[in-house]
Amino acid sequence: MPRPQAFTAVEDIPLVGGSLCLDFVNTTGARESAAPRERLTRYRDLITWSQRAGILDASSAKRLRRVAARRGADAGDALPRVRRLREELYELLSSFVEGRQPTADMVARLAAHWRVARRTQDLVLGQSRLEFRTVTNEIDLDGLVSPIVIAAVDLLTSDRLSLMKRCAECDWLFLDTTKNNTRRWCKSTCGNRARSRERYERLQRSERRSSRGLSGTKAWPSTGMPRVRRRRSSSSKRR
Repeated sequence: MPRPQAFTAVEDIPLVGGSLCLDFVNTTGARESAAPRERLTRYRDLITWSQRAGILDASSAKRLRRVAARRGADAGDALPRVRRLREELYELLSSFVEGRQPTADMVARLAAHWRVARRTQDLVLGQSRLEFRTVTNEIDLDGLVSPIVIAAVDLLTSDRLSLMKRCAECDWLFLDTTKNNTRRWCKSTCGNRARSRERYERLQRSERRSSRGLSGTKAWPSTGMPRVRRRRSSSSKRR
């Protein structure tokens, strides 16, 4: 029987979405179950994930941890707002995956976040062109979501949106950039789990068929071996 899926902490969670906003919505899982797999349980989990995702460098993450420790109540209030934004984004992105038209309210909520996030953008000189860069404010405990919102708007207004899929094994989202657009799973563990379950189900079906075949075979009578009529010899006939 397939083994239960192991829980992956925020320090080790794979970043396989192909976009910052998809990696963000993938910080939880099993949303429809009785026990969602939440990784952002403390504000410092958000800092850890933000550093891994490239929003913060090591020094900025260290400074923000100190700020969050000093302002524990504010950090505790900010985390539910961050998680609420994550679920709003997931709902909006899922509507495109499922071929549904998003509601006006979904779009309005993202637009409100986007107007705030644009204030954190600065125009800088990149390697070969001008580009936007998000300037994080280490005092603003909600500020970590700004680059996530910018990434979401960028995805939702680009041709890459057509590449977005939901994992066939879990509820994570990802961009399928394979040549033939055949990617089914967000990560290898999901693929391995799905194949393991399929093998197990095939084995179960095979065993059930074998069991039905045996039950349909005619058994010998319970009185013993079938009686064989003995032929009389020619000498006995003469007598």
